[in-house]
Amino acid sequence: MFTMTESATEAINQLTAAQDVQREGGLRMTLDGLPEDGAALCVEIAAHPAPGDDIIDAAGTQVFLARETRVRLADKVLDARKDIDGHFTFLVASPH
Repeated sequence: MFTMTESATEAINQLTAAQDVQREGGLRMTLDGLPEDGAALCVEIAAHPAPGDDIIDAAGTQVFLARETRVRLADKVLDARKDIDGHFTFLVASPH
């Protein structure tokens, strides 16, 4: 099951608040490319899920996953790091 760390939920909450996205908004994630080619993770703040997106909710923090992306990330964990300039980097990893 796709899960999020506390760091990821805090980052998503900060980004949605900064972009004035309402409570039904969240982070939309898609994978661009094939896994064997090193698929790139694309993220954007979205006011609503796109048609067909699956919604992952962690205590009110939402991630929207395109169906194919959800299947490919089913057993992964979303984490986030903040650099010294205040920019977030999202990372997807296998659980420990």
